[in-house]
Amino acid sequence: MKGDGRSQAPLPVVPRAVRQWRLRDPGADDAASLGEAASVPPLVARLLLNRGVSSADDAKAWLHGSLKDLPDPRRMVDMDKTVDRLVQALQDGERICIHGDYDVDGCTSTVLLVDFLRDLGADVDWYAPHRERDGYGIQTATMRRLAEGGARVVVTCDNGTSAHEAIAAGNELGVDTLVCDHHSLPDALPSAFSILNPKRDGEGNPYMDMAAVGIAFMLSVAIRARLRESGFFADRDEPDLRRYLDIVALGTVADMAPLRGVNRVLVRSGLRVLERRERPGIRGLLEVSGISDDAPLEASHLGFRLGPRINAAGRMDESRRAVDLLLARDEQLARTTARDLDAFNRRRQQIQREIFSDVLSQAARDGDFHERRGLVLWSEQWHPGVVGIVASKVVRYFHRPALVLALRDGVATGSGRAISGIDLVGALRPYRQLMERFGGHRAAVGLTIREENLAALRDAFANEAFADDDDPDVWTARLSVDAEIPLSMASWATYESIQKLGPFGMGNPEPVFAARGLKATGVRALPKEGIRMQLAQAGSEAMPAVGFGLGLRPEQIRGPVDVAFNLQENRWRGRRSLELHLRDLRPSVA
Repeated sequence: MKGDGRSQAPLPVVPRAVRQWRLRDPGADDAASLGEAASVPPLVARLLLNRGVSSADDAKAWLHGSLKDLPDPRRMVDMDKTVDRLVQALQDGERICIHGDYDVDGCTSTVLLVDFLRDLGADVDWYAPHRERDGYGIQTATMRRLAEGGARVVVTCDNGTSAHEAIAAGNELGVDTLVCDHHSLPDALPSAFSILNPKRDGEGNPYMDMAAVGIAFMLSVAIRARLRESGFFADRDEPDLRRYLDIVALGTVADMAPLRGVNRVLVRSGLRVLERRERPGIRGLLEVSGISDDAPLEASHLGFRLGPRINAAGRMDESRRAVDLLLARDEQLARTTARDLDAFNRRRQQIQREIFSDVLSQAARDGDFHERRGLVLWSEQWHPGVVGIVASKVVRYFHRPALVLALRDGVATGSGRAISGIDLVGALRPYRQLMERFGGHRAAVGLTIREENLAALRDAFANEAFADDDDPDVWTARLSVDAEIPLSMASWATYESIQKLGPFGMGNPEPVFAARGLKATGVRALPKEGIRMQLAQAGSEAMPAVGFGLGLRPEQIRGPVDVAFNLQENRWRGRRSLELHLRDLRPSVA
């Protein structure tokens, strides 16, 4: 198994997809008009327009939305039915088992429902699947074990929408399965007691883009409302659901759910709860992530610092370790478990680098990755717990949909990631006969396929149309630039004004600015494919800049350069500084 070495040899040199910069220009008059109506600076108004926010009311909702703006969860298909069954189980003392998934969304969904139902006095157990032993989703053998353990109700979190066999087995065993999921709907739904999945509610519903942990939160809201109406809390404390918003924010951001609408409200509110650092497991994660007690928490901390460490449990060991961490009440246990997850994450990073190096070596050898429409890559040497994150990296590097699989004993399992504009589930459906199983949503899939079918899937994917031929822009890597500014505008005043648009993440990207004709000095390489330098423009002071994964080495940066960047705050030993986080760098265009 790879991952034991400490080598940091340079990655093979392979050209990455050239990105075209697309300047988004909503028009100065529209920006001025929205700025005046919404009482925000012109730059903030421009950024709002670039995100599709065009009216003063929408701007105020975007900037000031709160929990009171959440839609009534009882509008969701099967919500009342799900609530009825869980309330009945609570009142009758039936055993409830929460079956999660091994990623952050599945783990946080499990933690939320276990914590909440136990607070109500329910008899609750939970099961966190093992990536290699169980595979994705609830399995028939697992359903039998849960039934033998006394479970009469099973709630699946972040899975279950396609679990026909396991749910049918549960029905025969007298188990009612309640699905709490957000993945794409199959042609026919399983025979579950109820299925909470916003894809069932039709286009335009306010829950459509929620992660599973958000759906679990809305379910908890609906259960509490039902119990309140029935007088359940007349002689006991009513649980404050706001205290679960820390893990709702964590699961939502880490699952890359778009930070718009309901998700945006939940994450904004969750970050405020996270600031209090009340959960021992969260405190442990923040400590091992190097985030100081006085540092303001941002969505990026959840997506790039905490989330990967939780995911590392399911990738490298057992996902139950992550659930144990987030449920922990003992400070020392939480700290010890967080350190274990940090060690798993460091090992994951090393293995990920080695697999990606293998991919680049194959690209250098074959020479046609940029010509293929889709990439299917596999190896017996690759760790099955890491191939999904490698697939994401391959997609960013080559701007092609990619399936990356680990081969074991004649069977390959892995993950796929899409580029914008591609429905990966739809693209795979014509080849379902080649696969043992697959599922997911537009942007990401999991699949299992026999070794003898890999070459056929690779060749088919290399020539797959994916998108209509009249939409060639899908295949061009693009970087959206919100505004071109002089380097002198990269200031604290600008930084503080754009923070009003946060939290940033999927669906609400951190603003990207461009500056041209800069002089780079002090260029040096950093670990993890990083590069650091000072950038200066005539009439402005030099600013520090850092970038990762750009595919550049110091000796390649000569002469004036144009850069695309985010403006970020850096904290080091109690000092704050402003730096450019490079998104792209290229020779200056005269």
